[in-house]
Amino acid sequence: MRIAIVLDYSLDLIGGAQRAALNEACALVAGGHRVLLVAPRAADAVAVLPRGVDALWTTSRRLPALDFPLVADDAALRDRLHRHLRAARIDAVHLHSEFGHARAALHAARRLGIPVVHTIHTAYWPGVPAPCRAVVREYLERLAGPVARRTANPLLDHTLAVALDADVVVSPSAHQGWDLAGFGIPGVVVLPNCDVAGPPPEPLPATDHLRVAWIGRCVPEKRLLTFVRAVRIAQRRLPEDRLRVAIAGDGLLLPVAKRVGAPGTVFLGRLDRAGVRRLIADSHLTALTSHGFDNQPMTVVESIRAGRGVLHTDPRLTEGLDRAGLLTATPDAGAIADLLVELALDPARVRAAAAGAQEASSLFAPETYVARLLPLLAGAQAVAA
Repeated sequence: MRIAIVLDYSLDLIGGAQRAALNEACALVAGGHRVLLVAPRAADAVAVLPRGVDALWTTSRRLPALDFPLVADDAALRDRLHRHLRAARIDAVHLHSEFGHARAALHAARRLGIPVVHTIHTAYWPGVPAPCRAVVREYLERLAGPVARRTANPLLDHTLAVALDADVVVSPSAHQGWDLAGFGIPGVVVLPNCDVAGPPPEPLPATDHLRVAWIGRCVPEKRLLTFVRAVRIAQRRLPEDRLRVAIAGDGLLLPVAKRVGAPGTVFLGRLDRAGVRRLIADSHLTALTSHGFDNQPMTVVESIRAGRGVLHTDPRLTEGLDRAGLLTATPDAGAIADLLVELALDPARVRAAAAGAQEASSLFAPETYVARLLPLLAGAQAVAA
């Protein structure tokens, strides 16, 4: 098949949606399919574009305060996409976002009779403060067109509008799929994200201390400061050098986290993909401390594929974590510290979670993903026809 993958977000900063879209592109190309990536132009387009993937780059603006790029859904972009989709003989369009790019691609696909699949990477947008909602809504409508006001959050309203216009809607997680159904999105298909093909998992590090990696954006919804506080509590209860923590990521809260970080905590800043893989391999497990925010974090996908368990605080996250998860009793810092202390003193559950990760690994394999995606694209073709 010839598939266009459409993304509104910049590839200069790889978040979960960007990584999921790029992984899909790699998996499809490895399966013998043709892929056209439609995205805002990256500063180093050659470096970020996977081998074998064609690209249609656009220019973009950034949404004030939320700081992510948006491309205006205007006649020029619609016509450009129409020409490229037709020239590339695209069979299906897969949206990984819901703003100007997505709206323009949806319009172009409809003109050509091409089916559209929409993967929703988050229905859990940060709340927009009430005094700012009108401004944000107006700005979004100017770039991506007006949408019905179904919720108090204009970002979520745009997500739901694109989903209702698509032929097939995908959620990487079951819990988000249930929530989307509650918003009136029918027939949501659960399809977990995939990792790219890689080497087999390395053995757990043979050390007397527990190594934990926290990987993500240093923003409030990821609850980095809660984790840092938990590490401080755990360090006070443990023998010296029994727990080592590495934090990889960048963002607003990183300077604060550095100021309150406990001894034995290393801040690595933003890592490239190879650096993230090396960090996971050098750790016994990863920590995911968001609660009520994440759909399916790529940290979970990458950790399980690397044969590592995941300490997490959100019981709604289940894909892969039913076997590889180490769930805290409650989401607060004290409960996280309790589990860190238990695992540092007795690694039996760490080893069990690593074994569970290897059992669950195929759920996120690229070949599994492609095998499940292709029938969805074919089904979308039938709906569009």
